[in-house]
Amino acid sequence: MLLIVLMTVAQLPVALRQLLVVLLGHQNTGSFATAGVASAGCGIGLAVTAPLVGRLLGRLGARPVLLATGLAHLLALLGLAVTTEPVAFVALATVAGLSTPPAVGSGRAQLARLVAPAALARAYAVNAVGQEVLYVGGPLAVTLSLLISGPTAALLAFAVIGSAGLLGMVAVLPPRDADRQPRAKGSALPGQATRRTVVGTHIGYMMGIGAMWVLVPAFATTVGHPDQAGLLVTIWSVGSLAGGVLLASRGRPGSPAVAYLTMLGTLAATSVALLLPRNVPQMAVALAVFGLALAPFLAVTDEILARSTPAVRLPETYGWLQTAGQLGIAAGSATSGVVNDHLGNTWAFLVVVGALALALIVALSRRRTLRLPSAAPQAETVGSAVTAGGSGFGRDDAG
Repeated sequence: MLLIVLMTVAQLPVALRQLLVVLLGHQNTGSFATAGVASAGCGIGLAVTAPLVGRLLGRLGARPVLLATGLAHLLALLGLAVTTEPVAFVALATVAGLSTPPAVGSGRAQLARLVAPAALARAYAVNAVGQEVLYVGGPLAVTLSLLISGPTAALLAFAVIGSAGLLGMVAVLPPRDADRQPRAKGSALPGQATRRTVVGTHIGYMMGIGAMWVLVPAFATTVGHPDQAGLLVTIWSVGSLAGGVLLASRGRPGSPAVAYLTMLGTLAATSVALLLPRNVPQMAVALAVFGLALAPFLAVTDEILARSTPAVRLPETYGWLQTAGQLGIAAGSATSGVVNDHLGNTWAFLVVVGALALALIVALSRRRTLRLPSAAPQAETVGSAVTAGGSGFGRDDAG
């Protein structure tokens, strides 16, 4: 449980980074164009380096990689706080993306090694809940910080808090000898087809999510209440949080493969209702229902990858998942914006429906690859290390 809390805290500046970069970029350079390019640089930087950093985690161990990237990321954020020259601001934002600490990827990989297989589904569900709390509470914290001190102080505060969480992660991780893995030999690794299915499906899923980040604010503007966009996003996240809590408390339905297809099918089906609302209360209900399967789907995704991937490759696999997610978000955001401008907001939600339907088709067509062996490929389990600073996950303990 402590590891999940620490990785959530460490992820705080990363989760809020693009929002803060936009706000700070406009304040420091006076240009939303510069701020937008800088925000894009963060995302591109993360997409480029996530798999590479994940591979280093497997080869060098988590501690040196987390410390090195954490220091570089902190320095980049500190530089952003005092930079007013547009080119330098964009460059530093890109460096921040390139040096993103792999806190979540490392933490997820550690859970696969530290948690008993019977409790793995609930462990990832608790992690998904933690991430949803971050994305619900984070924007509210940013809003409060802006009212008190402005974007510069907000960025600095979240950077320091995130760095403290990262140092806490480093402190509770297993010793280097247990954490470091030998280099894998050969290309035919166990679960390779499973990983390809999950990563490919994830692109479609994240394309739908990327479209949502454009279309929900656009809906609020279309119905004459642009100030309600934040409320709608929060309700969407609360729905996801509720689904994650339910999964953590009751466990997943059936096998990981069945749960994966069920959650993805639920997302595709409930996305159709997003075409119907004509006012904010109606959309709030549709978003809450649509959100219910989000966190459970991500939790089962993590579990499938953990159970199908050798330990040495798991951090890198989570890196590729992040890269796929960034590609999907970019495609969904761009496509939905164009459709929204030309066909209207209601029809633009078909981008979400279509993206999730495509993801479901990919998963169903390759459903045989989602069947998992009875035991995960990584044989080692450092059972005692999960209790570092906390009680850990037992068979019936979700944390």
